[in-house]
Amino acid sequence: MPLDFFKRKFVDQTDEKVFGLCDDSTDGNTLPAYLDVSDDLEKWIAIVKNEPQILVEFYPIDGFISWKRTDGTMSGRCDGMLCFNEKKNIIFVELKGRKVKGDWRDDGKTQLKETLEKFFSINNRLDFQCIEAYICNKRQLLKQRYSAFEQNFKTETGITLRVKREIEIKNTD
Repeated sequence: MPLDFFKRKFVDQTDEKVFGLCDDSTDGNTLPAYLDVSDDLEKWIAIVKNEPQILVEFYPIDGFISWKRTDGTMSGRCDGMLCFNEKKNIIFVELKGRKVKGDWRDDGKTQLKETLEKFFSINNRLDFQCIEAYICNKRQLLKQRYSAFEQNFKTETGITLRVKREIEIKNTD
């Protein structure tokens, strides 16, 4: 069966002004991440602000679809993707519930890069209006600046990366 990032059977959607993205996996990759509208900020890893209240779909990736690297090992995968404006806008999301210290950013970067590589091996990049990536950490990020890290990702992939908990949905129609 061919890999399908847009499988309809497993999609959450909302037009709420504010909602969260959650990942209840204890080992980081068993259960798929999901969209949550319960106002349970303790549970939310990412906070999505959807001021235009457009319909946003969340497609889980990690814990739902998988593929192997050329060496036969399991590839890294980000947690999911937010899609809107008829899937012309995509935000790839890696959710981290880790303490700020450690290599969580590098882990997230690797997972996003491997997901983007696979995604673009089966989807034409030109079919999309805007593509971004986020690494969201549930822990408070104390005014750290990630501009060099984000710029490095942009140079390597051509995709804008943001390292922050809040994701802003902008209507680009």
